[in-house]
Amino acid sequence: MPDEIALAIATTLATKGAEAVVAEGRTALAALAGMIRDRFRRGSREADALREAVARPEDRERQLVLAELLGRALADDPRFAGRVLAQWRAVQEELTLERGAVINHFSGAADKVVQARDVHGDITL
Repeated sequence: MPDEIALAIATTLATKGAEAVVAEGRTALAALAGMIRDRFRRGSREADALREAVARPEDRERQLVLAELLGRALADDPRFAGRVLAQWRAVQEELTLERGAVINHFSGAADKVVQARDVHGDITL
């Protein structure tokens, strides 16, 4: 059974993979898809699994096969895993923002930080 992250990535690639191809690397998802496609050699079992999962996004079995193969690749190569997981975080943020959510980031030092969205009316601090 593939791990949860590999399964989540495989499912996202399968269901949104066609969008990623059209985006040609301009989105975090397209960059992730390209990274994985580059890793999976053309003509390999992994490349075939990726292509088939994207071609038939409703087929859960194809997603599971892709997740299993991706999970192995992540386990076998920690550097690849680090790059994929960093890009996966960017994909999650991108998908969250598509649904109108807010992602708050703060880095640095401060005594107080205020982050807000859709404030109606006055604010006094």
